[in-house]
Amino acid sequence: MLEVDEKHLDKLTEAFYLILKGQKVKPVILPDDHPDNELKQLVGYVNRFVGSYNDFTGAMTSLAGGKLDFELPKSGMTVLQLLKSVQSSLRHLTWKTQRIASGDFEQQVDFMGDFSTAFNSMTAQLKDAFQKIEQQNEQLQQAYEVITQEKEKSDRLLLNILPVRIAHDLKTTGRTVPETFENVTVFFSDIVGFTNLSSGLEPKTLIDELNEIFTAFDLIIENNHCERIKTIGDAYLAVSGMNGGHAAHAENIVDSAIQIIRYLEKRNSTTTLQWKIRIGIHSGRVVGGVVGIKKYIYDVFGDTINTACRMEQNSEPMKINLSEVTYGLVKDNYELSERGELEVKGKGMMKMYFVTDRRRKL
Repeated sequence: MLEVDEKHLDKLTEAFYLILKGQKVKPVILPDDHPDNELKQLVGYVNRFVGSYNDFTGAMTSLAGGKLDFELPKSGMTVLQLLKSVQSSLRHLTWKTQRIASGDFEQQVDFMGDFSTAFNSMTAQLKDAFQKIEQQNEQLQQAYEVITQEKEKSDRLLLNILPVRIAHDLKTTGRTVPETFENVTVFFSDIVGFTNLSSGLEPKTLIDELNEIFTAFDLIIENNHCERIKTIGDAYLAVSGMNGGHAAHAENIVDSAIQIIRYLEKRNSTTTLQWKIRIGIHSGRVVGGVVGIKKYIYDVFGDTINTACRMEQNSEPMKINLSEVTYGLVKDNYELSERGELEVKGKGMMKMYFVTDRRRKL
């Protein structure tokens, strides 16, 4: 399908609209560097027609006002050629009338048959031209509607994989700059025993299960003002506090984690497949940006992400493990149990805390 910029399509539609209204039309201008494609060819055709149409309307205005001295440029339009014949016939008729008015009664009009034929032929050609314009205008309107629908689909797809601001930057400028976010809380989860569970399932069943579970996670995350960044196999990464920020970013993530555990417990009570996860949460600074130029992937980086991952690795099935930093942000709103210091790969000893009471204090 021909890809058309909306502003160029609007100009073409406006030109046909003005023609149908009998108004003067300006040529449609494309940028000098516009590619030599079907749109450029169409615009060229339209501009040639617009030029001839403007000549025709100018001539018709002069003709209606009784002015027969208008000049018609050379044109391939049959209707202009016929109008020129009409102009010539009217000039000749005017001269004959003037001669008769001066007393030369020998003058006779012997071209009215040709005049009528030319005039009627011109009218028929004009009708055909306007019908074609209406058809082209209708086709352009249909193309505009299709393009608009496709654009809406593309926008929805883009917003499914990128934050709103990033998607807007890429659409308007074609690029986006990585940003640092100082106050972010990161959620990282992993399915316990996923390798053993998945080995006994058909691939379709496995994908259906993960799709259902992660879709539920997405809804919970979104309802708590958080956003999912990505999934990697059975791992799930989400954040709160980026792209607009939120003062309660840590509480939003903890609430999400509590609701996710509840969802899985309820789901496990109704199915034979028992999915259990470990959750790790940490707060701090992260860097967010788009990776790649062909397949856009929005990702987050930094030690905060790594630490959240370590919190998950040191968690337990169906437990929410908090770092000391996150603990300091949410301790007044939840019942938490201190686990003491645990050895963390690459980081040494770190204090950790479990969320023990899943109800927010009132």
